[in-house]
Amino acid sequence: NQRLQEMLQTMCRARGAELCPVDDRYCIDNGAMIAQAGWEMLRAGQVTPLSQSGITQRYRTDEVEVTWRD
Repeated sequence: NQRLQEMLQTMCRARGAELCPVDDRYCIDNGAMIAQAGWEMLRAGQVTPLSQSGITQRYRTDEVEVTWRD
């Protein structure tokens, strides 16, 4: 999604990071990307009890606390 990449690029620049978008051939299954993020969170010991979890379409990617990377 071009708009999402633009937003991510803005967030990366503001944080001194580099955006490395994946080739469109591999941007097919968001479920796989969500599962990978969940796996990384679990490996880092970051677990959210079901009673505290929820779903929102307006969740911002810059609101995610990344604890599994240096």
